[in-house]
Amino acid sequence: MPRLTHPAAEGGGEKTDATMNNEPQKAPGLSAGVKSMLIILGIMLSIIIFLIWSAIIRGAGDIAAGSLTGPGQTQSEAAEQTDDSGSTTDPVAIAREPIIAMVNAPACENPENDAALLSDLVTASSGGLAEDDRQLIIDTLHRVDETCPKDFSLELSARLSGPGAALELSQISAEADWVSRARPAPDGATTISHFSTDRRNIHCTLESTRAACSIYTYSFPSIPASCETYTQTFVVQESTDANALCSWRLQSENEVGPGVYANENFACEVKENSSVECWSQLSGKGFEVNRTGSRTF
Repeated sequence: MPRLTHPAAEGGGEKTDATMNNEPQKAPGLSAGVKSMLIILGIMLSIIIFLIWSAIIRGAGDIAAGSLTGPGQTQSEAAEQTDDSGSTTDPVAIAREPIIAMVNAPACENPENDAALLSDLVTASSGGLAEDDRQLIIDTLHRVDETCPKDFSLELSARLSGPGAALELSQISAEADWVSRARPAPDGATTISHFSTDRRNIHCTLESTRAACSIYTYSFPSIPASCETYTQTFVVQESTDANALCSWRLQSENEVGPGVYANENFACEVKENSSVECWSQLSGKGFEVNRTGSRTF
C-alpha cells in the first residue's frame, strides 16, 4: 500500500505560522506628507527662535543707549547736546586752543599770525571775553615777551594796537604793559621831546619810535667815512641796533644841562663832560657821542 507523507516531514513546502513568528518584523515607514510637515515645523521653530533672540539683543541695546542718553532722551538729542557743549564745535574753545599752545611754547616766528590768533579769540567771544580768557591773553603776552626777541614783541605789540585790531584786545595789551624794559629810565627823569647841549653843538630828539642826536663839530672819524665834513647823526630805534649816518641832521633851541631826559620808550643822559648817551628803554641798545668820540652798544 502506498506510504502517505506530510509535506513538512519531507522538509519542503510552505512554512508554518510558528516558523514565521520567529523572524524580525519591519516597522512601517513615514509617509511623504508626514515628512514634509515635520520639515515645515522645524523651519518655523527656527524662525521663532531667531525672532526671540533678535528681540533680546535689540532690547539690551536700547537699555544701554538709554543709560547714555538719560531718561526720555533720544540718541539724536544726546548727540545734539554733545555737539553743543563739546570743544570741537564751540567757537570760543576752538579759538582758545592755539592761544594755549602759544602760552606754553611761543613760536616767535610770525607776529602777524599771532596777533590774528589773539584777535580770533576776542572775536569768537561775542558777549565779551570771560575773565579766564582775558587772563590767558595777558599770560600769553608776558610769555611771548619772556621768550621771543624784543623786536618780535614790539611788532606784536604794534599790531595789537594798530588799525584793524579788536578794541578789547588793544585795551588788554595796553593795560598789561607787557613789553618789558631792558633799561628803563631812572626815576626822576625829565620828560622831554628834544634838547641841545654842549653849547648847542649836540642836538637830540626823542620820538615815539626813535631817539637821535646830531653833532656838528667833532674830531673822531666820521661813520661812515663818506660822512666826512658832514654833520654826524646817530639814531636808535625801539629794538634795532644803533646806527650812524649823515643824510639828515637835527636842531633844537632847548638847551639843557646835565641830567636824564626821557619819553615813554627812550632816554638820554647828558653827562658832565658834555657827552650825550641815548638808549631804547625796551631793548637797552643805544649810542654815546661827544666832540672827541662816539660808540654804539
